[in-house]
Amino acid sequence: MTRHLQLVPDEPEPYEVTATPDWPPVAIPGRPGWWRHCIDGQQVDLPHNDRTATDQEGPSRG
Repeated sequence: MTRHLQLVPDEPEPYEVTATPDWPPVAIPGRPGWWRHCIDGQQVDLPHNDRTATDQEGPSRG
C-alpha cells in the first residue's frame, strides 16, 4: 500500500478586501470590528459599519 503525503497550508493566503460604491461596507478579515468603506472612490477603514456616519468622519486609514 502506498501513502501519499498531502500538504495543507497552516493559514489561508491573505487577500485584499475591496469595498465598492453603492454596496454596504465590508468586514475586514483578521480585524474584528473594522469595516472597509468606499468613500469618494477611496478605500477607508473605519471602526463601524454605519454608512451614514461616514459622511461626518474623515478617513482613519486609507
